[in-house]
Amino acid sequence: DPIGGEVYDAVIGFGMFDLALPRFCGQLYSRGLAKRIVFTGGTGAGTGRLGGPEADAWAAELRRTYPSIPRDHLVIENRSTNTGENVAFTAALLEAEHPAWAFGAGLERLLVVASPTRLRRVWLTLRHQQSSLRLTRVLPSGSIDIFAGLSARLVSVPVGGDAAWVSLVKETVARTAPRLLYLMPTFQNP
Repeated sequence: DPIGGEVYDAVIGFGMFDLALPRFCGQLYSRGLAKRIVFTGGTGAGTGRLGGPEADAWAAELRRTYPSIPRDHLVIENRSTNTGENVAFTAALLEAEHPAWAFGAGLERLLVVASPTRLRRVWLTLRHQQSSLRLTRVLPSGSIDIFAGLSARLVSVPVGGDAAWVSLVKETVARTAPRLLYLMPTFQNP
């Protein structure tokens, strides 16, 4: 989604093992695009190497790379284990410990940061559980942006819940004869 010129109430980062994402949240805050930062995420599939809850690891990375961000501008929810809990536990934490920043009160306009493979699920869950929020999804520039910037012709293949998508990949490769095949090996891979 386009960010536009407005200042958002917060950037909310949905935890995972990729520590580039909390740095991106810090960048958005430092650019003056958000007044607060919220990190949500406990220990889930694929996060064992972080050594603890995702939100705690993200907060440590943020403090390491953006030490000037005031600690009281950061809220950490570190018990959730799935997207639904991320939103529900964050809402409860904000209401209990930071009522001025509760969803729908102090936090109404949010920049939403999550991995590319999870962003749609996060956005839909937020819309379902907190329908009054104004959400803008943002991702750091990555490989897809680089390819598009080089005028590459991008062809995507939808992925489903079963192995049928392998046939779609084979058919697409046969039909388009790509010079490069880019796969995301971490898509829904615990």
